[in-house]
Amino acid sequence: MRGPVSFSLLLTALVGIQPAAADVVPRNQPAAGSVIARKSGEEVRFLEFASWQVVDLRQDVVPGDYLRTNATGSLAVLFADRTQMRLGRNTTLLVKKIGAASDTEFKLESGTIWARAERGGEGLTIDTPAAAAAIRGTDWTMTVDGNGRTSLIVLEGTVELANEFGSVSVAEGEAAAATIGSAPTKVVIVDSDDREQMLFYYSLRDAFTVLPASALSSLDMRKARARIKAMEPSSRSAEDWVTLAEVNLDFEGREAARDAARQARQFPLTRAQEARLDLIDALIAGAEQRYAEAAHLFERAAPHLDPSRRVMARYGGYYARSLADPSHFEAPPVNADAGVAAAIAEALTAGFLVDLKAAIAVLERADRRYPGDPMLPALRAQIAFLLDDREQVEAAIDRALSLDPDNMIALQARAGYRAGIKSDLEGALADLERAVELAPGSASWNALGLVQSARGATREAEAALKRAIELDPKDPVPHANLAIIYLEQDRTAEAKAEIDTALAVDPAFDIGLVARGRYYLQTGELDKARDDLLAGTTANPAYSNGLLLLAVAYYEAGELEPAEQAIENADRLDPNDPVISSFRTAVAIDEYEADKAIASAQEALKRTRARGGDYAALSANRDTGSTLNDAFRLLNLNAWGRYYGDAVFDPFTGSGYVDQALAGSLNPFVNNLRFGDVPTEPGPNATSFSSFFQGLMLDPQMLAGRQRSANILRRPF
Repeated sequence: MRGPVSFSLLLTALVGIQPAAADVVPRNQPAAGSVIARKSGEEVRFLEFASWQVVDLRQDVVPGDYLRTNATGSLAVLFADRTQMRLGRNTTLLVKKIGAASDTEFKLESGTIWARAERGGEGLTIDTPAAAAAIRGTDWTMTVDGNGRTSLIVLEGTVELANEFGSVSVAEGEAAAATIGSAPTKVVIVDSDDREQMLFYYSLRDAFTVLPASALSSLDMRKARARIKAMEPSSRSAEDWVTLAEVNLDFEGREAARDAARQARQFPLTRAQEARLDLIDALIAGAEQRYAEAAHLFERAAPHLDPSRRVMARYGGYYARSLADPSHFEAPPVNADAGVAAAIAEALTAGFLVDLKAAIAVLERADRRYPGDPMLPALRAQIAFLLDDREQVEAAIDRALSLDPDNMIALQARAGYRAGIKSDLEGALADLERAVELAPGSASWNALGLVQSARGATREAEAALKRAIELDPKDPVPHANLAIIYLEQDRTAEAKAEIDTALAVDPAFDIGLVARGRYYLQTGELDKARDDLLAGTTANPAYSNGLLLLAVAYYEAGELEPAEQAIENADRLDPNDPVISSFRTAVAIDEYEADKAIASAQEALKRTRARGGDYAALSANRDTGSTLNDAFRLLNLNAWGRYYGDAVFDPFTGSGYVDQALAGSLNPFVNNLRFGDVPTEPGPNATSFSSFFQGLMLDPQMLAGRQRSANILRRPF
């Protein structure tokens, strides 16, 4: 027997911005769509007005509205017909018509969009200067360059690209282009991947936690911390307290830094020491989303700091002003060989304004100038991990740890690589435990909670995530991860509190929307679940697990065609995720499609074991094996089912004991040899009752369940 399919979210660290709020303008007609996520400086020109203005989250748009983004912005919009769309940088789009009984129409004047249209709905047309694309139930991206050339890539489904000179039908995995005055032409594209999808989150606010307050290297900071800690507090000088405040910000957290700063201010301070404390206060204010205050403190501190810290103040002020005012634009600071910290700030800025490869290029140049600092290769390893450049990840980690075996950033990078790529959970755990031992106030606690959760140590995972929240309550990531753990344990009220906190901290946090969608699934509010999951997968259209949950929402609501579309998109985006195959197995068992159930269950097991490392052994794949057990028993292939049930037996799950009860045992006192009976074949009998009852004690809710559809996630019925 098998419990609900398990869905997990993995959040660590990518680049996105959490902007300040503008004003939502009320509309006088039904909304055609709503803004789900934005980045910086996006604008709308309403039908009723001639001027452009900053667009806010949850702003409704109507036919006749224009949307545009700048060189750093992006927009995610969910339309009333369930069309999901993202606008890239330097994009201008006109909303022409949202169809209830006719096709939806847009005009892409310039830039790039990604969109997903729901199957079974009305058609959709995108007009461009060079051609028009006719779309029905598919995923695609489209770009219009400065010369009016239109490029189309179809990710799923079929799109007709046409103009007065001809047309082409573009299928999944194909691309086409059209220029003004010529017929469209077609090419083929390819995509490959060999690992299960991982999700990373990094907001611009996190720059305030990455930028160091100290000019010392990581090794020298640890030495200074050890020296000062060994002294009696009464014998510490003003310089000792200021240094300790700087170091504590990285190693022990904000409260420890504040305490040391308060002690320092009990002494007469030089203007430079006061400025160093202002820099600490500014970094804390920025991390706590007090951006205007942070900008003022950075500006006050900068003139009195040494060159290395002055660069930190200038970059910090640049970030704070950008976050405080969504319409604000200024060029980033220029630094000329101002040290390692300046290179780190420049790399963060390049990652946001350009791309991650540009950030790596900055770090590589800095590494050649400062070959003895381990922070540069350690950060390069983390960014290379986001790009799945495994060779560079390994080389950068090895270099960083050869320079400093206890570098906290390098340990975090190696832990992420071990857990995500090598599936070495014990090695990752050792690295993270060492990191929190060295720096108990660092950001390693969230990653530690994720590794503990993957190991099945849910109590330890919960404790680690609570510690991460305690250290940084403004970070939405540990709130969302803790909510997922609570949802997996059916602790829905506690999960909702964490989800609400995450979305209050960052209203554009797409994983918060997905987590809230799952919460509504588990509380039986299917319409709310679907709306949140549509919004979440609009803001993050490549998130496979979000699409999987959207498929569940559609399936539970009886909307089978969009459910199949969502599950196909999830599988296309992450062909290595075993949970997708587990979902297909559960649905196939419910529909009595035995061959499909067995094939899907075997695929789930294959994908799980393909992770290697700790997942390679069959006994490590308890959920998948139990699903395979169910699939074989559907055809009365009990010996096969019994084999998998025994191999993956988990003494801490109720379904494992029920599997054992169904498998039964041999009867040593058999005395009725009827024709067709096999005395050596185990079967259910009275001796199985203890296993059955123990399973019910571990999971009493399995006594009742819905019969009209598969129980993908437990919810009221």
